[in-house]
Amino acid sequence: MRDVPLSNCEKEFILAAIREGKRLDGRQPYDFRRIKIKFGVDRGCCQVHLGETLVLAQVSCEVVSPRQTRPSDGILFINVELSPMASPAFEVGRMSDFGVEVNRILERCLKESRCVDTESLCIISGEKVWQVRVDVTVMNHDGNIIDCASIAAISALAHFRRPDVTVNGNEITIHPVEERDPIPLSVHHMPICVSFSFYEQGKYLLVDPTDKEEKVMDGRTVIGMNKHREICTLQVTGMMLLLKDQVLRCTNIAVVKVAEITELIHKALDNDRQARLKGEKYGFAESVVTESVTANQKPETTVDSEKSNEEADALNAECEEIEVNGKDLGIGAIGEGGKNTWEIEDFEIDDDEENFKEGEVADDIESELTNEKAALQTGKPTVKTAVRSGTTNEVNVWIVGSSIVYWAGERAEDCDLQNLGLYEKGAIIYWDGWRGMKWNALLGRLQSNLEDKEYPQPDILIIHLGSNDVSSEDTEKLIHKMLLDLEVVQEMFPSARIVYSELLSRRHWRGIKVEEGEKRKERINTMVGLYVKAKGGLIMRHDDIIRQNVCLFRKDGVHLTDTGNDIFIQDLIGAVDECGDLGDDSEEETTMVLNSKDLQITANPVAKLGCIHFIGGQVYEWAGGWEGINNWFLDHYSKL
Repeated sequence: MRDVPLSNCEKEFILAAIREGKRLDGRQPYDFRRIKIKFGVDRGCCQVHLGETLVLAQVSCEVVSPRQTRPSDGILFINVELSPMASPAFEVGRMSDFGVEVNRILERCLKESRCVDTESLCIISGEKVWQVRVDVTVMNHDGNIIDCASIAAISALAHFRRPDVTVNGNEITIHPVEERDPIPLSVHHMPICVSFSFYEQGKYLLVDPTDKEEKVMDGRTVIGMNKHREICTLQVTGMMLLLKDQVLRCTNIAVVKVAEITELIHKALDNDRQARLKGEKYGFAESVVTESVTANQKPETTVDSEKSNEEADALNAECEEIEVNGKDLGIGAIGEGGKNTWEIEDFEIDDDEENFKEGEVADDIESELTNEKAALQTGKPTVKTAVRSGTTNEVNVWIVGSSIVYWAGERAEDCDLQNLGLYEKGAIIYWDGWRGMKWNALLGRLQSNLEDKEYPQPDILIIHLGSNDVSSEDTEKLIHKMLLDLEVVQEMFPSARIVYSELLSRRHWRGIKVEEGEKRKERINTMVGLYVKAKGGLIMRHDDIIRQNVCLFRKDGVHLTDTGNDIFIQDLIGAVDECGDLGDDSEEETTMVLNSKDLQITANPVAKLGCIHFIGGQVYEWAGGWEGINNWFLDHYSKL
């Protein structure tokens, strides 16, 4: 039986969501689904849930004769079975092309990587060896069977115990479990497969695709890797061509995912071992929650109606009683019809107010026509600018950036600081963190906030972006691109003050050495910071976040821990408070004017800019003025 294909509408909807960086289940592009690892009562039995995908792996062993080519090595045999109850596309007794592909990938990942010491499976060289068999059965198919099967297989091998053997001459004695404790397999490392799906000829990338996402993908890349960053297998399928940078990006993502999954497997093995040592109950049956309804039933929710009842009683007390006269049996009416008899005055629109609104609409239309006319004359595209309606004392703050902003927003929400504690001072914070975001996506993201999310015009725009471009882009070209885009941002939001959040230090820069990454980061912060300062913006520094402090970074060396996010949030609060002039305790900025002699300016124009620093909260300004620096800045980068 063939699987049910997707309709054209479903395909277009899924692809449109991928273009916007969204997924049907709400995950980010690089996120895995929830993984559950369970072990059975027997050794070597493992069940893995990857979202709705379910795979069962069972390891067994027997004594056989060795292969003639390797008389001293045991045998590791892997068998994959695609059960018909997993998907209607799978048939009994007939291995499909996809099943053969999954079987071969697991063999290359587990056997050819030598993760299991087969020499330790030898009993008598050339005569008797152990054959370890791994049977992998797919119980439910909801996408990404390869990753789920690899996790189940290596977990089952690590959980398996073979019987102990005694050799006396040519006599072999296999001891049962009651006589001697079984012996675990010698597992050197744990190779894990990570699958990537590509769309629109490699333009978009997803990790851990679901069944529907696999049906619309152009191709797939599977990387088998262990936590030591050793690639065990690599396979690319599909009608597409990949660049070297795309493959390197996939390997960098796989490094993080494999480390997390390996840690999860060790934790599950340790929990099972502790339960067996303490005599507690274990196995699949004990892992099922019995005190719950397994059918599709909406959970019961408790609604507090006391406040609503009090408000209803108060309204009823204020209302006057209305007499209802019965016209006939079974008929009731209030009033006589025709003219309004509810004793409520009809709402009339004030003529002045209506004329005012019509004038606003006319002004808006005239402004749009003027902009379109100017665009046609000059040949330059128009930039949509947000228009504030009405007057207000609120200060709208946008915080836009990559995963640093995303996790800071999550941390702020956990600590009930979504508004950074500045709501009473009139500030309203709009978080827009996008994991994996690069500088090229900035303008589109801002335009989307205006059109799709309908954010109000920002008074303060904080941008923390560019770290993901440091290792993949040329530094000078990246700076040039950032300056041009910041010029466009100022045209989009002419009344907003731009705040450039300096790029953070990292303990690990993907693809380059740490020293080189820090050097590029400092260069970008210096040049872009000078430009933003020259345009009247503000520089947000992060002096307390240093890469030498391991407590501030997660294991990947890139993202911040809760402590690091707390420091980043404090820097945001300080920047908003200073930039928006919130509160009464703001300090005045101290300005010291230095001439070229005090700055020790050399003949190199780049060194001239490098001699201007921000030290101790004071702004050291060149006596020639920022206008001269800005002119050199634009002239220098226009020649690149």
